[in-house]
Amino acid sequence: MRELHVTSKESVRINVFLRDEGVGSRRVIDDYITKKYITINGHLATLGSKVVKGDTVTISSPHKEYIYALYHKPRGEVTGRIPELEDCEPMGRLDKESEGLLLYTNDYRVSDALLNPKHGREKEYEITVREKATPRVITLLKKGIYTQEGTFAPVKSVSIYNEGHSLRIVLTEGKKHEIRRMLNALNLTVMSLKRVRIMSFTLHGLKSGAVHILVPRQIVTLLRDCNITK
Repeated sequence: MRELHVTSKESVRINVFLRDEGVGSRRVIDDYITKKYITINGHLATLGSKVVKGDTVTISSPHKEYIYALYHKPRGEVTGRIPELEDCEPMGRLDKESEGLLLYTNDYRVSDALLNPKHGREKEYEITVREKATPRVITLLKKGIYTQEGTFAPVKSVSIYNEGHSLRIVLTEGKKHEIRRMLNALNLTVMSLKRVRIMSFTLHGLKSGAVHILVPRQIVTLLRDCNITK
């Protein structure tokens, strides 16, 4: 059983509140509501229920076995559920033209721990660009990028190699198309983009389209990295 207290002054749908608390996707939460696993101030929640400051939300669901897996998304594939992990969802996304490492799980505690930028979880990318990147690109990326599309936080680290046509960037936030938009603002055209690391886990040895189910010692590492108590 898990108990959550609402602190927002604005009313919000219960499935949105619980999604933002890392309990699960809105679809999963709606399923919990239908199965009568969720109450608001002691009363069963219904689809579309809203909560406000002072409300207490309680979640009680049957024990389930958590699954944690790594997946090498191929370029050209849309991020989503995959047959090998039908009960799991991706923790974050890669756009269709990008490839690389994704974490899948049915443990939604990982969602907030991994995706909320306040936690500063690292994700590393290898990028090739058409134009030649100069040392000034490093300076600007480390300062943060400000465009009409939005503000992008300073990168954790960045290096340039391959005569200026390849970059390695480490981010601690994950806005939509962030790297492509930052580099576009610096007049660099992305030719390929690959995520090669999420926290302690790397793409090394995982072929395109392959799934790796985490073994117990790797699960311990993941939960420790996310500050989650088993």
